[in-house]
Amino acid sequence: MTMETKRQTARKLAALLVTMGMLLNPAFSAGQEKPKFKPGFNFYKPAQDIEIGKQGVAEVEKEVPLLKDAAVANYISKLGHALVEVAPGHKEYPWTFKVVNSQDINAFALPGGFIYINRGVLEAAENEGQLAGVISHEIGHVVMRHGTHRASQAQLGGGALGVLGGILGGGAGGQAAQIGAGFLTTSILLKNSRGAESQSDEIGTYMLYEAGYEPRAMAEFFDILGKKYPQRTVQFFSDHPNPDNRSKRVNKFIAKLGPAKQTRNDTPEFQSAKKRLLAMPAPAKAQPATKPAPSTSAGAPAPPSSRRLQYHGEGFSIAHPENWEVHQGPSGVTMAPAGGIFTGADGEWAQAYGASVMRLAPRQGPELETVTGDVIKSWQHSNPALRALQQKKGKVRGLPALSTTLENDSPLAGQRETLVLVTIDDPKGVLAVIFVAPQSEYRAYQPTFSAMLKSLEIR
Repeated sequence: MTMETKRQTARKLAALLVTMGMLLNPAFSAGQEKPKFKPGFNFYKPAQDIEIGKQGVAEVEKEVPLLKDAAVANYISKLGHALVEVAPGHKEYPWTFKVVNSQDINAFALPGGFIYINRGVLEAAENEGQLAGVISHEIGHVVMRHGTHRASQAQLGGGALGVLGGILGGGAGGQAAQIGAGFLTTSILLKNSRGAESQSDEIGTYMLYEAGYEPRAMAEFFDILGKKYPQRTVQFFSDHPNPDNRSKRVNKFIAKLGPAKQTRNDTPEFQSAKKRLLAMPAPAKAQPATKPAPSTSAGAPAPPSSRRLQYHGEGFSIAHPENWEVHQGPSGVTMAPAGGIFTGADGEWAQAYGASVMRLAPRQGPELETVTGDVIKSWQHSNPALRALQQKKGKVRGLPALSTTLENDSPLAGQRETLVLVTIDDPKGVLAVIFVAPQSEYRAYQPTFSAMLKSLEIR
């Protein structure tokens, strides 16, 4: 065999190997990697997602009417579990898929794999690919742990800068009990950002591609909703903020998935389930549920009592005014006067008066300055009006500490607030104490805040 013949043979063999590789892995061309999806930081473990989700299920199913039709329920459950098989990330959850007997077009997922699809979604979808896209989008929220990620962000913010997350309402699971006219419309676990929506769009598109559906089906369904069913989708786009150029983003992402392949969009099972639903009587209109809410009054709370009560937390204790309420959560505690926790303009809970104490970083974690800077950056990301005014080094109980004074828009309409973040480098990590009050009243609260900091004991 001549040298040229050997070269030709080698080239043919290489081409054959590439072709075989593409046949064995038709979804991705040679050298192309599958998209990687990464969850955000999270204080919770996946097992806690499940527990939080179960608490949410107990509350949800007291309030929302589930569809009592075995054929439709079985179809949705079978489709949901099939889609989970191609989902990225955490899949070790007790997945359940249930249909809510409501013709409003909406869907939501609780942490831990508890997914609810409104009857209206099935009735509005034109084919199974579109329905699979909605379910895959919700699965995306679960596997990326968006609910507990957002709860973690809120806890990192100490409760003084937005939703109080797991600190209020008996832990993060308590937030899942806030049920309004829509489905948990004010819940921290379900208020997804546009970034979370974009990530779930990509995951849903990826899952459609992997499962053999037309990957554009989900984005097409969202576009159809706004045009054909504007009155029935108000809640959907409230719970699922529409990222800019959603279809354009999805189409751009599809190009990264690999070569086009033969897809299916519909099945007889979908059409049978939809036909059953359309033949059923319309569900009764649900009455808005009453939810507990913090004060919305602009009146100032009662002055702090001079009498103190000692609160004992994990690794610390602190004295607070006798007339302040204590809200304990998995990562810290919030102390506030009656009327000091408000419903903001966006419907979320926020602290206007009081203090919070929580653990920000474990032992042998980042340096004090790094942790403090990360906390402030996190606050500024979700609070563009927040400004750092000054920072001082010092000691608290003989331990290195930083005191950072900030100002921000108060949940009280038309007011600014002053916040003081005290971060302490103690043997167990970084402990944070946060004080907040409207700027016009901060001077009056200063003696109380100073007394609280002096009372702090670290064990």
